[in-house]
Amino acid sequence: MKQDSPKEEFKETLYDSFKALGMDDFSSRLLSALQSEVEEVSLGELADTTGYSLSALSTALKAMEESGLVKRFKKPKSRKVYVLMDMDIITLYTELQKKRYQQSLMPALKKIPKIIAKYENQEEFKDELEDLKDFHQQILFIEEESRKYIQALEKGVK
Repeated sequence: MKQDSPKEEFKETLYDSFKALGMDDFSSRLLSALQSEVEEVSLGELADTTGYSLSALSTALKAMEESGLVKRFKKPKSRKVYVLMDMDIITLYTELQKKRYQQSLMPALKKIPKIIAKYENQEEFKDELEDLKDFHQQILFIEEESRKYIQALEKGVK
């Protein structure tokens, strides 16, 4: 069992936060381990720390690298692969919020007006359309406030 330390408690706190944001267990563990490291960590050390296989880590880190979350590299005269979290916690949180915004709000904002337009002139759907229009107004409000929130987070990074 790992000894209690500020770093270990910090990792667990980060893990809980990432889980609360809707991330899966694997990604939450991996990001919390990387975010708690001040310097780069080898893939082998990361495997020891997280308990995940080198193969699973390599696959996940490749996707994270493509999305700009981490950097993978080799040091001169070394065969080891190293990983570095390439952003601070505010930037990471901002990126996660942007992703949630794009995946949850934007599809509804695009589809709902089309549904309303399709049934607008059909009297038998009048009550359903009123509910849908109300929902659409609520989504528009959430979209506006989410955009402001993301902008405020981005200002905090600069």
